Amino acid sequence: MRALRLFNHAGPTSDDWYTPPWIFDGLGLTFDLDVASPPGGVPWIPAARFFDIDDNGLAQEWSGLVWCNPPYSAPAQWCDKWALHPDGLILIRADLSLRGPLAAFAAADAVHFTAGRLQFIDYEGNTRGAVTFSTVLLARGERAVVGLERLEEKSGGCTRTLDRLPIRGKVVSQ
Repeated sequence: MRALRLFNHAGPTSDDWYTPPWIFDGLGLTFDLDVASPPGGVPWIPAARFFDIDDNGLAQEWSGLVWCNPPYSAPAQWCDKWALHPDGLILIRADLSLRGPLAAFAAADAVHFTAGRLQFIDYEGNTRGAVTFSTVLLARGERAVVGLERLEEKSGGCTRTLDRLPIRGKVVSQ
């Protein structure tokens, strides 16, 4: 099986890390769209369609239940766009000191923390090892929230729904 890259780099980068299949098994969801996929998609991500680098998912209209594991080297625009979409999941660094994750958290209906640090994998399914930072899954919309609750039941971790209080002010670029 040929290794695919989200971006057209000569070798592995910080963006060449894929969500392990057990996440999708636990969620029990089929996504309408994977918005930040490598060319050809990822075989274990249950999505009807995908946008890859040639499609530029940021420039496309998103529809239905979306899956977003954005490039960790530049997640801000992906987080901003996800925050405006009403139905989906995003996997990001749990670092609220960054504008992108803050915008995503502000829009989320639920949050899930995995038990321990997430171990990403490469395209062939080999473990890349645990990352050195915490990650978080955020949900928008009822289907996505139910998926996070299923993930907690099946795989552990911690899922919490978030109260939707009015937000005073606006998250802005730094």
